[in-house]
Amino acid sequence: MGVNAEACDRAALVALGAALAEARRGKDLRPPFVLLADVLAGLGAGRAGGPRAAEALLVRGREDWLRRLRSAGRSESALRAYRNAIDDLLGWGRSTGRVDALFEERVVVEYLDGYRRRCSPAPATYHRRFLLLRRFMRWVAQREGIADPFAELDAPQRPRQEADWLTPEEFARVLAAAEQPVRRLAGMAGRDRLVLIALVTTGLRRAELVALDWGDLELGGEAPSLLVRRGKGGKPRRQPLPEVLARELRALDAERQPAAADPVFTGLQGGRLQPTILAGIVRRSAQRAGIEKHVTAHTLRHTAATWLRQATGDARLVAEYLGHADLSTVSRYAHVASDELRAGAEAIAARALPSPSPPSAGAGSAETLALAA
Repeated sequence: MGVNAEACDRAALVALGAALAEARRGKDLRPPFVLLADVLAGLGAGRAGGPRAAEALLVRGREDWLRRLRSAGRSESALRAYRNAIDDLLGWGRSTGRVDALFEERVVVEYLDGYRRRCSPAPATYHRRFLLLRRFMRWVAQREGIADPFAELDAPQRPRQEADWLTPEEFARVLAAAEQPVRRLAGMAGRDRLVLIALVTTGLRRAELVALDWGDLELGGEAPSLLVRRGKGGKPRRQPLPEVLARELRALDAERQPAAADPVFTGLQGGRLQPTILAGIVRRSAQRAGIEKHVTAHTLRHTAATWLRQATGDARLVAEYLGHADLSTVSRYAHVASDELRAGAEAIAARALPSPSPPSAGAGSAETLALAA
């Protein structure tokens, strides 16, 4: 007895439609083709894990994952790091013929070993690559109902990083170099000086500084402050402004009379200061000052952390002042009062713009430098 192919096709479509409807009634929100792949797997027709299936899951998952991170307010640098890591994994899988097996632990281990051989990453870079891929692959595996290839893999130990910081005398040289630029463009010396003072007295990250609007500043009264609307992890925080910086910002406010949405730190043409220009200000000033250390905006953040720790001996205060992403290790046991933060801000400012006989600087601790990250 012959088989009516068209009737079989119609019956198969009806069965698949019913399975899809049943899954939706059960609140299963996975993409329809993923659901249908599961149904076909139950019928012995194969499922995720066959040739190119893993690639399809990862490509689709990458876009969904990046969309989720973007909606959660993650930074562009974080999104770029995830995309680069995922794309590198996919590229390796395609080039080695392992793309169909990227959800197998042994293949992930092969990739990680190959990544170290190909790129010779620094320990911190390898540690971050491992964590990025583990988080992404775990999310895809849970969503698709397949085994997590990272489930039994231990993360490499997080490397301790030493970082350069400046003594008050070194910062004074950097500031003097900024005040005497080679190119005497209108407004450059004043802008560069203000940027350097702001970085070293507030400990702001580069992106946090350039994002400041005038509406984020409270310059009146006895307790001037600034609002970081989106710090690390998307968390807002308010922190004190030392009086020496608040005074300069008041003068600039009176001169410009800006709107609340105008940027505080600008380029020479008046637009918002770009991160690359800010980086150039720091690098150029340090080089002209003859500083042999590798000085960046983050170096000035480490400097703020070191000076604050030297002045107070209080690690929890350093973490709070710098808006550390995870304060659980310190804030669980001790509350940092606002007057402590304000006193800390003034202690940093006293080192940034010292009296003619500044106190000598001691050594910064590794713990302080870690908190500044």
